[in-house]
Amino acid sequence: MAKVRSRLLVIDASIAMAAGDVSMNPTSRNCREFLQTILQICHLMALTVPIQEEWNRHQSRFARQWRKLMMARKKIELVEVPPERSLERRIIRTIRDAPIAAIIEKDRRLIEAALVTDKRVASLDDQVRGHFKAHRDTLPEARSICWVNPNTPDEEIVAWLRSGAPSDPFRALGHTPREAER
Repeated sequence: MAKVRSRLLVIDASIAMAAGDVSMNPTSRNCREFLQTILQICHLMALTVPIQEEWNRHQSRFARQWRKLMMARKKIELVEVPPERSLERRIIRTIRDAPIAAIIEKDRRLIEAALVTDKRVASLDDQVRGHFKAHRDTLPEARSICWVNPNTPDEEIVAWLRSGAPSDPFRALGHTPREAER
């Protein structure tokens, strides 16, 4: 088997919360499988202080154990987002719909962390994913972010991880599917 290139992944606390211990709930099972695959192969987890605090508040027992194993194997990298890379001011200035701006603001830290790492985010939140896609013109740096959801069967997340977590164009926040030709 060929060596897989290691990627630094930003993993939302939604996955940590959903990855319950023994539940056979499909979302829980998919999140556990996603985290276990990361542990088994060469990928790393990127953590900023705000993301780490969110994990601390929301992680399941399974996710806490997983994170301990990741730390023991030196597979967690603490990263810092320089203040000048923050998207906060631009979100406030450019997104006029206050409820949508609030949703985007809540998860902007995922995008900011991805921008200073390998541009890959894993999250269960398809709503915010859609908002980032819809605002790709006001937040152009987010276009290159590869966003995956371990609970979406079509994304084949385990195969994606095993193939090196490539930045497939259809996974990018800037991707717009072509309209069917007439």
